[in-house]
Amino acid sequence: MCEGNRKRITYDSVHNPRYNDKRNVGWYQNMEYMKYWPGARFMYVFKGGDLNSAAHLLAESMKEPFQMFPFASVAVQQSVRDEFIERVRCRFRQLKPHVVLHPNFERSADILRNGDKKYIVADCKDAPPFASPILVPNVTHLHFGSGASGVVTVHSFRTFREAANMFLNESPPFEVVHVFDEKVTSVYSIAKRIRCVEFFVNCSDVCLLPILPHFAMKKPRTVIFNNYHFETLKLGDHWRIIVFPISNNISHPCCCAQFGNCTCYLTGGDCCE
Repeated sequence: MCEGNRKRITYDSVHNPRYNDKRNVGWYQNMEYMKYWPGARFMYVFKGGDLNSAAHLLAESMKEPFQMFPFASVAVQQSVRDEFIERVRCRFRQLKPHVVLHPNFERSADILRNGDKKYIVADCKDAPPFASPILVPNVTHLHFGSGASGVVTVHSFRTFREAANMFLNESPPFEVVHVFDEKVTSVYSIAKRIRCVEFFVNCSDVCLLPILPHFAMKKPRTVIFNNYHFETLKLGDHWRIIVFPISNNISHPCCCAQFGNCTCYLTGGDCCE
């Protein structure tokens, strides 16, 4: 997760495009059936969290659900569940052919079309139903069998115990948990109840190199680096890594954005800061 964004626009990419180079064309993808999850992520959204940033991060991930570290499930606090789902849905856009025709996605879509479970797709003006990202409420990934499903399951919770159960009842082997909440302390209540190593609060894809040596030595430590708080600690019988921005605002001024604030770390772009 520490690599920079390689999708740079160069002179040759505009004036001398190489269409025969499979690395440079977006539609070339591995279309084989995926038996395993490529590093699944779980998201928690609390009523005090930045719903727009969380929705943006989730919707962007759903454009390429078979690349590394896709979001598989999201748990939303009950009071903002419907609002959050709508904010994600309004960001849905038509999926590319390599996603729609992927055997895992086709399997999940067939299960939903032929079953009785409700699911959420984009508005018709944004994407046709057969080529839309898919949210599936109140269902776990066990419903879709083994391997990456290409869809995101949605759960709601009222207490920390319920929030932990949403994670424990899901089947993907989650490697990363994202928490969106104005109260940073909520991540500690979550982390001690579930088994996962990496926890990102109000941020995404932050390089963990500043804290990894301390985590490897199993030494509790806090590191402040590049406006982020990195922490490794033992909760119960397991060690965790927790990261969050020092500022309460998860976006910050950046010369990369002509208007508004930078969201480079949310979109995977290279930030001038």
